[in-house]
Amino acid sequence: MFARQLTVVRLAVAMSVLVCIVMHFTTQAVAADARSLLRSSVPGAFGVRYLPDRAVLTYTVDLPVQEQAQPDLKVGVYLPQPIRWGFLDRAPLKSSQYIWDPQSEQVQLTLPFGSHRLHLGWAGSGKLPPENVDIPVKAEGKTVGALRARFDLTSMEASGSAKLGPAQASVRLRLAADLDPESVSLTCGQETVRGWSKGESVLAALGTVLLSEAPRLTLRVDQYALDASPVREVLFERLRPPTRAVRVEGDIIPDDALLVEAEAFADSGGTPVQVDPGSHYDEHAGASVYSFQGDGAWLEWVFKVADEGLYDLYARIACADDLSFRSVRVDGATPPGLALVEFPGTGGWAHGPGEWWLMKIAGTSEQAPPLALDPGEHRIRFTGVLDHHLNVDYVLLAPHR
Repeated sequence: MFARQLTVVRLAVAMSVLVCIVMHFTTQAVAADARSLLRSSVPGAFGVRYLPDRAVLTYTVDLPVQEQAQPDLKVGVYLPQPIRWGFLDRAPLKSSQYIWDPQSEQVQLTLPFGSHRLHLGWAGSGKLPPENVDIPVKAEGKTVGALRARFDLTSMEASGSAKLGPAQASVRLRLAADLDPESVSLTCGQETVRGWSKGESVLAALGTVLLSEAPRLTLRVDQYALDASPVREVLFERLRPPTRAVRVEGDIIPDDALLVEAEAFADSGGTPVQVDPGSHYDEHAGASVYSFQGDGAWLEWVFKVADEGLYDLYARIACADDLSFRSVRVDGATPPGLALVEFPGTGGWAHGPGEWWLMKIAGTSEQAPPLALDPGEHRIRFTGVLDHHLNVDYVLLAPHR
């Protein structure tokens, strides 16, 4: 045992669960008739965290002023099994720095003063997670950025930005080690991918993602005791640029169009839009919706179609940003080309003349063909994506010609 009187803390936690205990010790001794969690020859601040194969000890202990000649700190830490390996900060513990005491079930350590972290292992391989790793991000095979990965004992989180869009894309993760798909998530701007299909050395995202020009990317892997990145590369493939809405010459409403005022939306979600009649210049029917944000907010309108056929989709919009993006769904499904629709800047938010533009969305090209609709009610939803706002005056369906 140590030559001087030790500070003793009783073991009051179950070892079968993850435990984090942070204690500040005084020089007052506690009765030593029970197994102790930690002993120190000098008071200080200590934290002990028990994991499946190790205890992680952090401490800050200053050398007592009256004992400048004392070279070392003596600490005893409870372990459920004899110590097999250890690290002081990131350096392996020397055999001269520790000894196992089977009577107290403690590893007794000789340590430097100051602030340090120890890993004291009784099982496993005795490896530490790397401090950081760069994971390449590629678009169609070309490197466009990297994610800086940081590790703790239970996970890896890698983040960074890459020039990718705006676009809709497929995503794959090229793996360096086997991974449980449920342990992996990838956030691309506002979207988070949590569903993956597992292949040989690869995870492929179920579905596609919408990408801004340079989205913030965050890759997270929840796995214990990683000693390297399990992901070699993040791959964005089959990038499809947005469908560009086309301005209608003269902003003339097509013949036989079905018109629904934007403020007459049937349902909505996310950040509320605003409706203040008369607040904007030249509003159709005296009102419009504004502050329609690109943060996942959505509006849905109901159209009653009398005849089966092909229909073009339009919207009268105003936008002071350079661009604004929306995804469009019809009756719960995304028509071809409408996963990401680009609206141009119109010069303002419709506080002056000429700032409302009538835009054709579907029926413009093979990329965005007209909508095939049956007679009856149909629900059309616009969802704001990629950060930009949009003002909407009305939405139209017109027979395709």
